[in-house]
Amino acid sequence: MRVSGLNIIKNGVRFDYPFREAIRSALPLCDEFIVVVGKSDDGTLESLQEMAEPKVRVIETEWSDK
Repeated sequence: MRVSGLNIIKNGVRFDYPFREAIRSALPLCDEFIVVVGKSDDGTLESLQEMAEPKVRVIETEWSDK
């Protein structure tokens, strides 16, 4: 059995959401952790990439504002 974690985030830096801490706290429980990142203009994607965690897989998306 494989255990996956999931987080959906957009502009996490701007809204001061502790997404990096949330992901790190779940990593010991997961075989992989998927983060779906909406197109952000505040460095959220770069912050995730800086984590350099091998279990974290980032999927970039563009969300509709409608």
